[in-house]
Amino acid sequence: MFTKIKIKNYKSLVDLEVDLTQKRNTPKPIVLIYGENGVGKSNFANVFYTLFETLQTLSVRKAIRQFLEKKDSIAEESEEAFKRFISENFRDIESIIKNSKTKNSKENMRLEFAFLIDENPGSYLLEFDENKIVHEKLDFVLNKNKTNLYDINTEKIKINDKLFMDNDYAKEFMELLIKYRGKHSFLSILLSEEEEKAEGYIEDKIHERLYDVLAAFVTMSIRVKKGNKGEKGKIGISHEILGKLKRGEINIDDEEELDKAEEMINEFFTLMYSDIKEAYYKREIREEKIQYELMFKKLIYGKVVDIDVKSESTGTLHLLDILPFLLMGIKGRTVIIDELDSGIHDLLVNNILSNMVEAIKGQIIITTHNTMLLESSIEPAYIYTFMVDANANKTLTSIVSYEDRTHPNLNYRSRYLKGMYGGVPISRDIDFEELLEILD
Repeated sequence: MFTKIKIKNYKSLVDLEVDLTQKRNTPKPIVLIYGENGVGKSNFANVFYTLFETLQTLSVRKAIRQFLEKKDSIAEESEEAFKRFISENFRDIESIIKNSKTKNSKENMRLEFAFLIDENPGSYLLEFDENKIVHEKLDFVLNKNKTNLYDINTEKIKINDKLFMDNDYAKEFMELLIKYRGKHSFLSILLSEEEEKAEGYIEDKIHERLYDVLAAFVTMSIRVKKGNKGEKGKIGISHEILGKLKRGEINIDDEEELDKAEEMINEFFTLMYSDIKEAYYKREIREEKIQYELMFKKLIYGKVVDIDVKSESTGTLHLLDILPFLLMGIKGRTVIIDELDSGIHDLLVNNILSNMVEAIKGQIIITTHNTMLLESSIEPAYIYTFMVDANANKTLTSIVSYEDRTHPNLNYRSRYLKGMYGGVPISRDIDFEELLEILD
């Protein structure tokens, strides 16, 4: 879970520092981020996806295996399809920088994440020039106190003596660091080793605290906008079926997992929608496999009708997509969702978040435009807004930082809509007839 984020020269976020802590410097369980369109909400959410991308730069072999596993569902098994799959699921460091660094900036891009894992504090720094990593640094607890685990820049590689439990493997890993310095991060090399070596091999050779950090980053669940081409992301799922709730295929021996998913979805959607009377999976058994598709029994004009998931509304499909992410936050993982409320009724979003906030064991960071949440049971300290000053400098802070906390009955929604916390569009009246006349 994250406690502070420092960003330099990342897309539209030239210089931003965000404090996500509450009492005793613990992470806030939920963070709602408001701001006018184009201010940088999605860019802030994307910072976490960029962190995940830097972990994957050596995972091309895994990506190839995934492509081969999915080839039956890809209509055109061509070289072009393969290239498209790789480009969508794998970036090298140079591509990450090109996609992320502030346009026309001559200074380095820096991303720094302060975090808490099992109540232990740590921080992770990545700094990039125009085409490579120039500085990577990880601080975390090894025994009792926070210390430096490694510090790597273009001139030196400094590794804590206690980081590796096997001297021979330490030398082997050092050779990889020298070979890949600047092109791949320490953590991406470690993740690649963990993927390629036999199960349990790496865990026995590195300090468990280092593995804790890697695991925390890899199991993040992130859903962000992909420009005007929909959404992208990854989910650190604890149950494989959570990644394919709409339809899919499982081994017949795993049908119990499908039964559990069906029960969970039925419980959720019959509580959320008055017209949904049941959610179930239509199943077909083929060669020891179960092919399944989600169905809803809906009350329509007095009759209960079976509706397949493909025919559902955009909002319902979006809710189905984000449900696994919300569950991961309850389970104890870190979750980032850009525009959670897209296509979903304000009252539904309000009900969902108000019901789950007390149950969150991890951390959920959300961007939203739903102002009803400002009047919900969610703590005002968990609500953040982007403020832009006259020189276009940006800050992202909790709305309580603008207020005297001795006031017991503040209407935060009313004050937000009046622009007292920033984050709202400021525009003048528009004469649409004049716009039409310009075209004539």
